[in-house]
Amino acid sequence: MAALGTFDGVHRGHAHLIGCAVELAAARGLPSAAVTFDRHPLALIRPESAPMPLTTNAEKEALMAALGLDVLIEQPFTRDFAAQTGEEFLAQLCGALHPAAIVIGYNHTYGRFGRGDAALLRTLAPRLHYEPVVLEPFVMDGAPVSSTRIRALLAAGDTKEAERLAGHALLLPERRTL
Repeated sequence: MAALGTFDGVHRGHAHLIGCAVELAAARGLPSAAVTFDRHPLALIRPESAPMPLTTNAEKEALMAALGLDVLIEQPFTRDFAAQTGEEFLAQLCGALHPAAIVIGYNHTYGRFGRGDAALLRTLAPRLHYEPVVLEPFVMDGAPVSSTRIRALLAAGDTKEAERLAGHALLLPERRTL
C-alpha cells in the first residue's frame, strides 16, 4: 500500500489518509508506505509562494511512524522530478514499489504542473496493477482539515485551534530554524 501526498504538517486529514493505507496494508498482510517530498514543491517551483513548513522533516517522519506507517519514502523534489508527467510518476512508483493500492486525498495532484489527479490514478490502475483509493476530505467543525486552513489559523494567531486541527504541536515561528 502506498499513500501519496505532500503531508505538510501531518494533520488529522493526513493522519486519516495514512491510517487508511496502514489498515489496507494490515488487512492484506503487506507493508504500508507513504511517498512524500523532502520539501514543499513550491519551494522549488515558486519559492516566493512556498508556504511555511508546519513540521520539520524529522517531525513528519516521527508522526507518520506513530500512525503505524512501515516505510516513509521522502523523494527529493528536484527540477527533473518535477518535470515528470503524472503518468511517468505513477509508472516509476509502481515499477519500484509494486503497491497493491495507492491512496490519495480527493484533491491531491502530482506530476508536471500538477496535472496528475484522482482521475488519472483511476485510469492507470488496470494497466499498472493497483487499486486506486481516493479519500473524501476529512472534516472537522463543518470544514475540511487542510494545511491551508491550519496556516490561516496560525496567521490569525489561533495556535490552539491550529494545533487541535493538526492533532499535535506545530513548527511555530519561534521554533523555526529552517
